[in-house]
Amino acid sequence: MSSHPTVSIIPPPSSLPKDHHGPFQPSKQKSKSNSKAPMREDQDECHNPTYHKPKYFKNPWPSYRTASLHDAYLAYQLGAAVALPPHQTPGSSRLNLADQEIYEEVEDTRGEDGSLRSDSASLLPKKLYIRPDFSEVKEDDLFDDWREPPVKTISPTWRDQEEVQDDVERREKVTWLGHAGVLIQVPFRDGKDYAGVLFDPIFSYRCSPTQYVGPARYQDPPCKVSELPDIHICCISHDHYDHLDYYTIMDLWKYHQSTVHFLVPLGLKQWFTASSIPSTRITELDWWHESLISFPPISQSYKDDDDATYPPSEPEVRLSSETTLEEPSAIKLKFAFTPAQHRSGRGILDHMTTLWGSWCFGVVEDEDRARANERGMRDWKGFKVYFGGDTGYRYATAPEGDDDAICPAFEEIASHYSPFTLSLLPLSTGSSLPFLRTVLSLSLDQYTLTSSLHCSPLDSLEIHRIIRSERSLGIHWGTFCDLDEARGTRVDFGRCRRKLGVSGEWDDEDEEAGGNGRFVVGDIGETFVLPRRN
Repeated sequence: MSSHPTVSIIPPPSSLPKDHHGPFQPSKQKSKSNSKAPMREDQDECHNPTYHKPKYFKNPWPSYRTASLHDAYLAYQLGAAVALPPHQTPGSSRLNLADQEIYEEVEDTRGEDGSLRSDSASLLPKKLYIRPDFSEVKEDDLFDDWREPPVKTISPTWRDQEEVQDDVERREKVTWLGHAGVLIQVPFRDGKDYAGVLFDPIFSYRCSPTQYVGPARYQDPPCKVSELPDIHICCISHDHYDHLDYYTIMDLWKYHQSTVHFLVPLGLKQWFTASSIPSTRITELDWWHESLISFPPISQSYKDDDDATYPPSEPEVRLSSETTLEEPSAIKLKFAFTPAQHRSGRGILDHMTTLWGSWCFGVVEDEDRARANERGMRDWKGFKVYFGGDTGYRYATAPEGDDDAICPAFEEIASHYSPFTLSLLPLSTGSSLPFLRTVLSLSLDQYTLTSSLHCSPLDSLEIHRIIRSERSLGIHWGTFCDLDEARGTRVDFGRCRRKLGVSGEWDDEDEEAGGNGRFVVGDIGETFVLPRRN
């Protein structure tokens, strides 16, 4: 489909929590008039035109805690979560490596604590500490845990699948684009094309204010922005450089401006308009706020590459109504911006001044149409997705029995939107800490330092369980870190997944094996096709 969708805001109930808001600041409009516009009964400060946004935002839960000196000491004691290739790790003979060199059982170089020291052949500096968890291939480890390389970039297969599916039913598809970037393709009702939903894309070499210095990719993007299929919705979780990349957004607007609409957190619209993107193509949402996205019928879509005035019109974002739901469309999607335990900021003085969060969206099927304007999507029949973005789940160094150490946001998200057909969940800390580790040769456990802000594989598996996800895909790992760190994440994920009884097979149809859902890790550019729903 070649035309952009129509966005309708669902008026938020006045009872929505606002404990993540700091004090509101008057807008320029109020400063000039020095008078306060009256507020309607159904309108909160966030939607009052007199106000722009809070001065800052905050994580309202006691699970959000700043790392202490004790945390830094523990992080130093643990060391980085890195693993050497299997042929350099004792116990690799258990993996039956057919095409890889097996570790030769010679002099044991492990210390008294079971740690291993890497040799000069490793990517790591000589004698760097490898902690006991990753110093040996364990009895229950699988070949896939220690696969070489642990992650790689492959050419996307979405176009090949389109050719194969020309004469069969098209199904939902998900492609990991690297780091937190994900493309979801949802087939239109006529089955001839897809609605393209993009999350946190980054195609640049560095995630930094400049492309001359800063965290750099170890894995290439799977394609160019211009090679992406039609993108209709681009959701941004927050403004950190590894999730909101200027050059990627500019390319996205350059090559997909005929179709794309941006959904962004509260306070971030100004960044997009300052980047010359029309305000009519940007919708700004607070936590728990929702919108309906309607795609015009195929017969009404338009595109004229020879028209110099294209696009011919820019529809305003409007309020949703029963009439909106009854209008003909190729497909209707409902989006909700939901909480996450994280931070925002792109400079020294703007920390926490724009909101951060996660995203839920679902297809409005006929069975759910009557309640589409109601809050939530609990037990909807259609395809539903949860995008975790970048979030913490718990404060890892809290004392045993501390009930406030786990973030309650995920239970609340589940109460309004679960179960999910697909979830996209972060497995690692991101880009800045791996950059500091490799540049400064600091062997620190990054998760211990930032557990309030980032998930470990075990944390994401717990979120997968809480939100009742049928299938989950690991993101936010293996892109801006070296292979040793990516290998550590993959090994840790495999061990935790089996411990919790979660299947690692995407196409596993065994109901008993998939009783706890399915959670997989893939390669950058790999496309997974969702099974046909009953």
